[in-house]
Amino acid sequence: MNGVKWVLIDDTNGSKTKDGSQLSADVLSHIAEVVTAQVNGEFADEWGAHATIRVGTTDNIQPDEWAYGFVGELPNAPGASAYHDINDNGVPFALCAVTTCGSLYGPGGVSVDASHEILETAGDEGANLFANDNKGEMHAFEMCDAVEMQTYGKTCADGTVVQVSNWLLRTWFIPGSIGPHYEYMSQAGLAGAVAPSGPLITAVGNGGNYQIVSKAEPGKDVFAYKIAGTRRKGAHPNWSSRAGRRLAHKAYNIGQTLPKKS
Repeated sequence: MNGVKWVLIDDTNGSKTKDGSQLSADVLSHIAEVVTAQVNGEFADEWGAHATIRVGTTDNIQPDEWAYGFVGELPNAPGASAYHDINDNGVPFALCAVTTCGSLYGPGGVSVDASHEILETAGDEGANLFANDNKGEMHAFEMCDAVEMQTYGKTCADGTVVQVSNWLLRTWFIPGSIGPHYEYMSQAGLAGAVAPSGPLITAVGNGGNYQIVSKAEPGKDVFAYKIAGTRRKGAHPNWSSRAGRRLAHKAYNIGQTLPKKS
């Protein structure tokens, strides 16, 4: 992810979070500040990533930038909160529906969605990688899903505390790894950490922590077939969300029904 450039764009048109807050340039600046520090700090120590993140508008996106759009709702993914994907030209992007967020900076806030999707794009720019558990299953290479209910605070230069997402260490993706830690918050000794019990295992959570799993079948294309854990938005995500695209079969079309879990 060396040299990646993100631009945060407010297209909410005044839409509010669940606590009645509205996005602003100042809010996005705080989010850009803490997520930049997270990516280039603790996340880079583990994964070697690097990014710059700025606040912009739809009419000043540069050719080398990836857009993160904040909207009121996602019309093609009703109820979805945020996801990352690639466009028709293979360029990564992310979207967040602020009306699904509890606040701007809190544990269920816009800042956590921003952190989550930017870290996950860092780990899987093409949104198409899987880790083989050597037991017949492939696990989507998502940096945050398996521990997404956990967050920690980072402090801006002006003293504003902003929550960001917990994320997985390399050990989580390695079959048979004995850790000792599988995610950042436990490794750092931060309050609120709920550690997975082993590699490629979803952390316990009351709706939220999950992972997308595929059968590992030699000679066949890899397509996800189940969700391990419990998504806050339900087991069958809309086709246009990231989870939906992971679960859809190869020849999916807009609006088609997702395959049922086996």
